[in-house]
Amino acid sequence: MPRKTIHVPVAALLSGLMLSACGGVPEEGVAPAGAEAVGTRESAMCSLMSVTNLTVEGLDSYDHVAAGAGAWTVSPSTNSVYMEFWFDNEPNPNTQRITGTYDPATGKTNGRWSYSRGNVSCGAHRVVIKAFPRNISSNGNEEVCSTPWTITRDIYQDCGTPQLNSLYCSRYPNPPTSPTVRCDAFAGGGAGGYTYWWRTNGGGWVQGQSHGSQFFNCPASGSYTTMAQYQVKVVDSAGRESGILTSPTFYCGQ
Repeated sequence: MPRKTIHVPVAALLSGLMLSACGGVPEEGVAPAGAEAVGTRESAMCSLMSVTNLTVEGLDSYDHVAAGAGAWTVSPSTNSVYMEFWFDNEPNPNTQRITGTYDPATGKTNGRWSYSRGNVSCGAHRVVIKAFPRNISSNGNEEVCSTPWTITRDIYQDCGTPQLNSLYCSRYPNPPTSPTVRCDAFAGGGAGGYTYWWRTNGGGWVQGQSHGSQFFNCPASGSYTTMAQYQVKVVDSAGRESGILTSPTFYCGQ
């Protein structure tokens, strides 16, 4: 992959930046649509600059917030990193410029990164982390090279199992003589986006209406009667299945 470089005054990039013992507090943002995150010009310096290690110590999603942290190390000719965090297929990454701490024992600079993102939907997601070598020179110029260390992690936002809160069935529209039984089921929990499935007397499952109401043919009279029970379950958008609820027994004329 070609290396690219940008040169801008450091003061314009580090305004308000606070430094701590474990490295600089990152400047965060989202790269604008259509813009290159790193520079547009090759630099001879990039041949000496690299990210030598990138770790992820924890990255997961809980209560609809994805969060993680880790560490990085760069080569002796590099003193910081430019990082991109790509979430699923979103068009623009979250970006950070992070300064580090020089280690005289190794001659390298290292530091830590952290990332968080809210409004994570239920189910599986992918986070791609890219750390680009970055250097702030003594004259105040920034150089970011275009060859990153990349790590991909798959995370899962667990929203629990969906629950059927109730099932109510009665003859419709005029009990007790109507030849139709209407059943209404109400689900909650899980990932939402429920699909209702119904069956009669333990037969095969049939997909029902998305709003949870289902109608069954059950004449109130006839030369003889048979017993009928109706059952329902739901599957949420994450593919998790609820338990089964069963209606009272109805007698259908034949």
